[in-house]
Amino acid sequence: MKQTISERPRTRRKRRSVIPDIAFILLTFAIAATLGVFAYSKYSQFLFKPKPADTVPVAVNPASQSLQLPLTGPSVSETAPSSLPAGSVYLPNPRLPLTIDRFNDRGVTLVLVEGGVLGTRRSPIRQGVEDFVREAGATAGINGTFFANASLKGTDNLLIGPSLCDNEASETMSPFDTKPQLEGRPLVVVSPTCTCIVPYDTSSLSLPGAIQNLLPDVTNAFLGGVWLVRGGAASTLDQLNAYNVHDAEDPRRRAFFAIMPDGRPVLGASDGSITSKHLARDLAAAGVREAVLLDSGFSTSLVFQSTILVTGHSTPTVPSRPVPQALVLYGQPDPSALTQVQTAAPAPPTS
Repeated sequence: MKQTISERPRTRRKRRSVIPDIAFILLTFAIAATLGVFAYSKYSQFLFKPKPADTVPVAVNPASQSLQLPLTGPSVSETAPSSLPAGSVYLPNPRLPLTIDRFNDRGVTLVLVEGGVLGTRRSPIRQGVEDFVREAGATAGINGTFFANASLKGTDNLLIGPSLCDNEASETMSPFDTKPQLEGRPLVVVSPTCTCIVPYDTSSLSLPGAIQNLLPDVTNAFLGGVWLVRGGAASTLDQLNAYNVHDAEDPRRRAFFAIMPDGRPVLGASDGSITSKHLARDLAAAGVREAVLLDSGFSTSLVFQSTILVTGHSTPTVPSRPVPQALVLYGQPDPSALTQVQTAAPAPPTS
């Protein structure tokens, strides 16, 4: 019997899935996009490759310069350049091996690391002095100058006063640079061959480029808190108060930068609480020619290689709080310094 069309069995048409088609299209697009980006990057590198004259200058690391200089004997004039203002101190650096010295008076010991070439380092965030020393390839280091946010929870790196660090391409200015309270504070200016201390002028030295104009080969600069010793004489209490550091006479562990009469830079700290007046008197007695107060108290941290010589922490072998800036010394250690580091542990802070 012949079946009509309506009576024939229906067959279901199998629908083709579109998912593989979409996946294939997306994969093809991704491959094409990747090839396009790669080709454009190569083309743009060729098309926009800068000429040598267009490269951005970077800061000179004094470590690399000092290695090219004689081990002893300054290669600069004994006469201060005319670009330094009146009242400045100019001392050629003999670049001698690093030594460790100690001076004790009335139960508080000053630890001094002397010699080498001074540099400064700043971090985008705060870190320990031992980290600064290791990253710089330096021999010794200490916490740097005063910073704007003194909170223990602070993480910024804004310093008080202008600065120039050997791991930064140019000087950094601060909103505080023109404050009248900073007038006359010691501005330390460094090159691989000499160290200068300049009375800070808030109107002229707060301008961009002013630091570079002080020394032709300047590599580092920072503003200290108090000029503790000038010309070998300890500053009086009235002179100390004129620098407007509100806690200068609070007894606390103190950090300082100094220069010996022969031009050797010095990083130092007290292992116990001391006022700035007491510190100035002891530094003059220890024979330094110039000395500048650094941030102190719980920031205090003097490090030689990986050994903590002085800390603001209650535990003498534990480094102090992280800081945004550090001073470092490049150079070879004297054998006597290595012996002291290997055989002597830092004494517990007296208070």
